[in-house]
Amino acid sequence: MKEVNSETRGVDKSTDVLSFCFTDSVEPGVLEEVPSHSSLIGDMYCLGDMLICVDYVARRCEEDKRSGMTIKKAHDDLIEGEVIEDSTNDNEEEDDVEYEYSDIEVEVEDEWDDRGVAPALLTTYDPEMRIHMLIVHGMLHLVGYDHEDDDEYELMVVKEDEVMAELKRRLGNDFGLIKRALPG
Repeated sequence: MKEVNSETRGVDKSTDVLSFCFTDSVEPGVLEEVPSHSSLIGDMYCLGDMLICVDYVARRCEEDKRSGMTIKKAHDDLIEGEVIEDSTNDNEEEDDVEYEYSDIEVEVEDEWDDRGVAPALLTTYDPEMRIHMLIVHGMLHLVGYDHEDDDEYELMVVKEDEVMAELKRRLGNDFGLIKRALPG
């Protein structure tokens, strides 16, 4: 997977999923007219190729589980535009403490975004569950979604959340894996 990632994307490291769409999209979710060449198989249409590195996924599950990764939102306690300054005097009684509110502009860079597949992967330690999520991510790439810039990212995470919610509605939060594994 590292070699394919390097050759196709110029990224010299392994990854979990790569998708290669056979046709261009008009816009995310809308493909060009179906070409009349070999990507048509009967009445089926091949969107492209998707590679998932199962070893990488399993390794990342173990690494994330071992590290006990916890997800915290950055700067949860900051309220944009407000800061509390203690304007007390050491001699004042505790009941007489006054706080002064002043407006400031708070810019939070690297704000945590818990939407889409990527953050869900961080707290999913079962490789098979992760692979289901990666299939959603990869399939969206095959129909023209991407996350190269902020606008594309916004469209993709919204669609990932929609698809994941629908799959969970139909199959359950475990994508039907537990039910299938239980006897009877």
